[in-house]
Amino acid sequence: MLPLYPLELRNKIVVVGVSASGKSVFARRLATKVNLPIVFMDAIMWKPGWNYIGDEETVKKLNEESAKPRWIIEGYIAKGARSFVFERAESIIYLDYHPLVASLRYIQRWWMHKKNPRSELEGSPEKFSWKFLKLVWTKGETASLNKFLAQLKDQTKIIKLASPKEAKNFLSNI
Repeated sequence: MLPLYPLELRNKIVVVGVSASGKSVFARRLATKVNLPIVFMDAIMWKPGWNYIGDEETVKKLNEESAKPRWIIEGYIAKGARSFVFERAESIIYLDYHPLVASLRYIQRWWMHKKNPRSELEGSPEKFSWKFLKLVWTKGETASLNKFLAQLKDQTKIIKLASPKEAKNFLSNI
């Protein structure tokens, strides 16, 4: 049986999915395999203390990063940047996990990083939020992402991984 995804990826990869699905961890592992630099959206969008830089600045920075010849861009892609980031991408890896997986990972991430922030979010320790957990559980962020991806001209560059096991197999087969 042939894999449902290419065994070789090119130089411009986007990793998207619901919050807490494991995009950052997956992107780090992928970057090691394909030797590409990672652009963490959280590092772009947030200043220490969870201070958002704003849509305009986020889109500007994404335009600069995605114009480069080699990258993995990981995280929530601002709506104003989706058209050019996804168009420039040669592969879009979508971690489309069950809400229970992402919800448990959100709680685990909060517990692990409530005092010591993640490396891509210096100065911003994790805060627990019932509202955010609900967003993760309902996959609220993905409705607009799914709609946007469905409208892409080149559907062949979308690689949908439905479970951590599929993601692990994907990384093993690169």
